This record gives sequence, structure tokens and C-alpha cells, in this order.
Amino acid sequence: MAESPPAKRRDVDPIAPTEHPWNLPARLEPPHCSCKDEGYVVIPREANLPIDAEARRVVAGVSQAVVAVASIDDDGDQLRKASGFITEFDETSMIGTIFSSATVAKCDCFFPRFEKIKVYLFDGASYDATITACDYHWNLLVLSVSFDRVVKTMKLVEISENRNSRDPCHERNSLLPHSSCENLYPGDIIIGLGRWAEEPFGLQANCGLYSTERWSAFRRLCQEMQKATFLNTYTAIGGPAINRNGRVIGMLFQSRTCTPFLPSNIIIRWWEHFKNTGKYCRPTIRVLGVNLHNAQSSPWLKVPTTLHEGLDGLLVELASQTASAVGLRQKDLIIQCNRRCVATSLQVANLKLPWRISLGVVEDSTLSVAKFGNGALELKVIITIHTPKFAVWYISAHTSLEM
Repeated sequence: MAESPPAKRRDVDPIAPTEHPWNLPARLEPPHCSCKDEGYVVIPREANLPIDAEARRVVAGVSQAVVAVASIDDDGDQLRKASGFITEFDETSMIGTIFSSATVAKCDCFFPRFEKIKVYLFDGASYDATITACDYHWNLLVLSVSFDRVVKTMKLVEISENRNSRDPCHERNSLLPHSSCENLYPGDIIIGLGRWAEEPFGLQANCGLYSTERWSAFRRLCQEMQKATFLNTYTAIGGPAINRNGRVIGMLFQSRTCTPFLPSNIIIRWWEHFKNTGKYCRPTIRVLGVNLHNAQSSPWLKVPTTLHEGLDGLLVELASQTASAVGLRQKDLIIQCNRRCVATSLQVANLKLPWRISLGVVEDSTLSVAKFGNGALELKVIITIHTPKFAVWYISAHTSLEM
């Protein structure tokens, strides 16, 4: 079957009309043909926030870096579809780097094997992509594409999550144009972007709020996910979650009650590690925990803050055998990492994510841990974790275990 001729290039990014807020479709597509027609999910009009003029301006500035991604079978038909975003582009070689969901490249016995992966720009122009990295553990896919023109890119920035609402007095600091890290507060606007892989290759833009509540769809899996209140479609999986500055703070996934997204902190460090070692990082020392201010089912909520100097912390809900060997136990409260106070899981990740070792960081790490008993502080201990044992370390903000 011959491929259809390339679509005529356009100078504007089309937005498909819809009766729902902006171009949100009335119904969700079944995920990869695995649902029957009656399995369609209706998205209520009130599920997402309206896109105001400021949000439209932000989206317009980055929309052309949002692409559609599809796997193609031997007959030239599309199999799995997703979205993606261009993060790097070399004007000398004309090669761009695109992040998307590894679901596009997944092979299983119930689905035909794909022949290649195509990337579609906003005007319908399509390009064959080469898989640079495909990691099903983090559900990350990196594609390399040779373009015939200059393309726009989006900037991935690390986020610093906060438990309290945004303080207007610090507004200026969070809007620095060249900052490599941005603060994320409960109630902040998050916009999820995606693109259809068919005519008119329209842009999706779904608006909601950042929430510190746990994502409970998979209570013991996907612990690293953050949560936005809007609903998106399956096609938007792999697309960027952006803040009000138009910067990428994560990669979108899909749920029936909210939109989980993988924070950019993990994506950035995962990519750096792969470029330096050619390998995918995996947890070898793992602690499942929850931000203390998020532990709604935890008895630690009743612990007076004076017992740990008014600090927040990370409650250990489950420690692996390796973590227990270095002194961490269930119900411990981690309050410092490398002598710096921590209140969220991403703060720990920023201080000592495992793949920094490949960049020459070889010093030992220390955790300040408060151990409680019968509602009273028993002792504070300093746990030293030597680099060989600290090969991979991750503490999650979204684990929900029975206590």
C-alpha cells in the first residue's frame, strides 16, 4: 500500500472545533483498540478549566514544538498513537530530539508488529523517526528525527514542589526567564498539550490545577507520578505538561479521574544518565514513602510538629531489605538529606538522584531520620549511605500503602 502524499504545509497551528472547552473532544478514544465502543468515556464540560487569553498566548508560543507520534505497520497504517515534544534541535545537522511515551513502540502478541515510527508536525508534515532510547520502566521514548527545516523546541525545567499555596511576595522569583528550576504550588495552573496524528493534526490543550493529593489509580505502582486536575485523551499521552511560563514540567499520561504526569526532574536525570552511560537506571535501594503533609491515612499526622522542630518530612511507608540494612525502617521520618531540610520527595531526588554518580559525584550521602514511638520522639539518627550501596535511590511522593 503506497503512502499518501504529504500534507500541504501550513503557517498556522490548527485548532479543531469542539463544543467542549477549547478543542477537548466529547469522548475519549479507546486505548489502542482494547476497549469496546460502549467503553467510551464522556468528559464532563466542567472537568477542565476554560482556556483564558493568557493561557492561549502561552500555548501559542510553544505549540509548534508539540508533535504527534504513531507507529506504522507494513501496510502503512497507523497502529499506536501518542503525542510528543521536541526538546533539542541541532541546526547544523538538522537533527531533533523528541520525547514521547514508550507505549508507541510497545510490541505484544495481540497487536501487529510495527515497521517504523512517524512524527507529525503541526502542519501535517511527517518524518521517519529513529529510536534512541526506549525504557518501559519509566515509560519514556526518545526519538531522533532528521528534519528538512528548522523546528521549534520546548525547555524541560526541574520543579520544586511546595506544600503551601503560592505567596504573591515571591511571585517575581518564580518567573525568572532563564531559571533552570521553577516552583510548583498547590493550585498552580497546569496545561496539558497533545496533537492528533491525523488531519487536521489539531492541537489539544487541557487546563487544570496542580494537586498534591495522591494519585490512587495504582496504589503501589507509578509512585513517582504527580497529579493535575484536568482530563485529557489517550492521544495526549506522551505530550508535555507545561506551566504558565510555557516550560515543560512533566510528561502526560492518562487516568479517568485526573491526569498524572511524570515530573521533569526524573526525565532530565534519566536522559543525562543514558547519554553518559548508554544504560537505563533502575532502583536497587528503594524506599516507598509519602510526603508527611500528604499522608492522610498516616498516624504521623498526629505527631506534634515541635517533636521534629516544625519541619515537614518524608514518611517511610515501606523499606526494602537493602534500605533496612542501612538503618531505615517503616514509619521513620526523613527530615534532612545531606544536611539540607527536605519536605517533598523531589527535594530528595534533586539532592541525591542515583545517576549523578556517573557524572563524578562519589561522596557519601547522609540522611537525618526521626524515629518515633508511642507519639513521642525517641531519637534522631544520622544514617550514612556509602556510594556503592547508593547506586540508585528514589523516594516517592505518591505511594499509598495500608498502615
